[in-house]
Amino acid sequence: MRKILILLFSFVYFTSSAQIVINEYSAANYDTYTDNYGEYEDWVELYNPTAAAVDINGWALSDKVSNPLKWIIPSSFIVPAGGTALVYCSGRDEVIGLNAHSNFKITQTKGNEVFMLSDGGGVLQDSIRVYANQNSHTRGRETDGSAIWSVFVNGTPNATNVGAMQEYATAPVFSQVGGYNAAAINITLSSPDPNITIYYTTNGDEPNNTSNVYSTAINIANTTVVKAICYSSDPTIPSSFIDYHTFFINDTHTIPILSVSGNSGTGGLLDLLDGGWGSSGLEPEGTIEWFDENGVLLDKGTGEFNKHGNDSWAYDQRGFDYVMRDQFGYNYALQDQVFTTKSRDKFQRVIVKAAANDNYPFSYGGSGAHIRDAYVHHLSQIGDLRLDERSTSSCIVYLDGNYWGVYEMREKVDDHDFTDYYYDQDKNNLQYLKTWGGTWTEYGAPNAQPDWNTFVNYVAANPMVNQANYNQAKSEYNMGSLIDYFLLNAYVVCQDWLNWNTAWWRGMDPNGDKKKWRYTLWDMDNTFDHGTNYTGIPSSDPDASPCDPSTLGNTGGQGHVPIWNEMLTNQEFHDDYINRWQDLANGPLSCTFMIHILDSMIAVIDPEMPRQITTWGGNYAAWQSNVTDLRNFILARCDSMNSGFVDCDTAITGIFDVTVEIVGIGKVEMSNSNIINQANSGWTDQRFGGIDLPFEVVSGTFDHWEVISATAYIYDPNV
Repeated sequence: MRKILILLFSFVYFTSSAQIVINEYSAANYDTYTDNYGEYEDWVELYNPTAAAVDINGWALSDKVSNPLKWIIPSSFIVPAGGTALVYCSGRDEVIGLNAHSNFKITQTKGNEVFMLSDGGGVLQDSIRVYANQNSHTRGRETDGSAIWSVFVNGTPNATNVGAMQEYATAPVFSQVGGYNAAAINITLSSPDPNITIYYTTNGDEPNNTSNVYSTAINIANTTVVKAICYSSDPTIPSSFIDYHTFFINDTHTIPILSVSGNSGTGGLLDLLDGGWGSSGLEPEGTIEWFDENGVLLDKGTGEFNKHGNDSWAYDQRGFDYVMRDQFGYNYALQDQVFTTKSRDKFQRVIVKAAANDNYPFSYGGSGAHIRDAYVHHLSQIGDLRLDERSTSSCIVYLDGNYWGVYEMREKVDDHDFTDYYYDQDKNNLQYLKTWGGTWTEYGAPNAQPDWNTFVNYVAANPMVNQANYNQAKSEYNMGSLIDYFLLNAYVVCQDWLNWNTAWWRGMDPNGDKKKWRYTLWDMDNTFDHGTNYTGIPSSDPDASPCDPSTLGNTGGQGHVPIWNEMLTNQEFHDDYINRWQDLANGPLSCTFMIHILDSMIAVIDPEMPRQITTWGGNYAAWQSNVTDLRNFILARCDSMNSGFVDCDTAITGIFDVTVEIVGIGKVEMSNSNIINQANSGWTDQRFGGIDLPFEVVSGTFDHWEVISATAYIYDPNV
């Protein structure tokens, strides 16, 4: 009877319907409260004001008015009587014991998100608009369940709401926005609230109530970042959000400008970018402003900076990464179509490089051309190689109002935002491995490395000359990406791959793209006979054998070269490899195309290099000479590749001129999208012998084909 009574009491106190309310939420959880995975996820707190616990299994939670039933709570989840329960907005879509994770995340600075709670019948129980909070602050009911909503400087997840404050002070108003100015200007600051004091800085520092007190117009005679904040005389009103603007005085440029600023003291942004080697571990907070070449502000935001680069970190002009932090309350992404080659227009993370190991004037005794890495990535991207590249956009960087030189804005590839945008593979559905000295799992632990090892072992144990084995491997591994990765690195004579700067990944969401292992380009500055030979390639000369990668053993220890060599034993793969080389050699890796791309990229930065040199050293003629050396190497390399293939690959002969003529109306595709029809009949190409040439009729009624050569050939329809 006792057991029966316990069960009865349980059913009585777990009611199926009650007025559960949204009590508090965090959309700014930068580093204050971790979930059961140890992650700083945003959260929403539900409060049960009744005397009975409520199981909200089957209820719905949403962040979109247009989709109020976005996340249906999939299993039992109890909000205790008179108590609270947290739902983490992590996107994991699960309930495990006391830990509930919605299928969505919250982005507070978008300005269009809400929390909506509906019961099991789809009836709305409560809702609240998501407003921006400052770093680690929350919004909640003044007291548990009350009608008044407040700001909490110290959040109270799963605890009684205490310490409520009023809305933030109104942000200061600038008399004009940042941008180009031909001469000195005066800036005024104001606020509609008479009970506030405005504080400001002009050195990039984040202002607070110990900064300069604003009382009269600020004279700006040189390029300056002005930041301002408002403090109220009412202690229950938190300080305002900071506003900031960069005013360029008699500074103009021909390419976009990135103005970065942050605290100048120990551990600040200046320390990161202008300090000693020990500053490499810093992650200072700061701001960015992104201007076009006409000085028009495109977007800005607040986030954190960190080191980018290794050898190049020893240079005075350093690269860095930037992460926009929605949790800080200003912006969630750099919102602009930064890269003309891509449609993407929102970037939480960007890389800002000063040409890394190809920097001029700092790299290898002043031998840099200030272009190599960006050039190789851009060439691969324009040539549509089956790789993931860091898109590039040349820019000028200003640090705390000071000119800092010629840089490249780069798209971060080894990032779940990248894979999610282009391939619908989010961070919970990735296996991403990276080798830089050692190998680690960027995404997908603990299974990514063992799964890769299983594939490597399969290739080692099952000869790829067997077509069934090869087909199985091909179902898991992007052979086209492998071919392009080895071809490109061989062509540019990369001395810093396999054991360094190597990344490969696959998506695990069956509804997404790129579910086979594929390769990502990383640093490509130690190319074209520049830099240290970290990989130990046999030759870095322009006539280096294109087959050299096959001689490198298991460099890096992850099986890439053994896989490559084993795949070459398969006739289909070998022929695809050689035909792919010819497609590239006749197109994006031809001498003409490669020089055109190089010249066009140099033309973009050339007008800006004199000031780069004035600031950092060297001389313009020496830089031009370095560019010429690179240009000449590319031409020599281009000329040597075909003969190099014949010398090192005994299966092929040639090279031969191939002319294709179409008689009648129809289309033939030769290899990768080379379409031949009656309009371009007489199409000419160069091809190796000893392999199958992939011709395919794509339209028209095919009758026959015949080979015409110097030797008489008679067509026999019976053959």
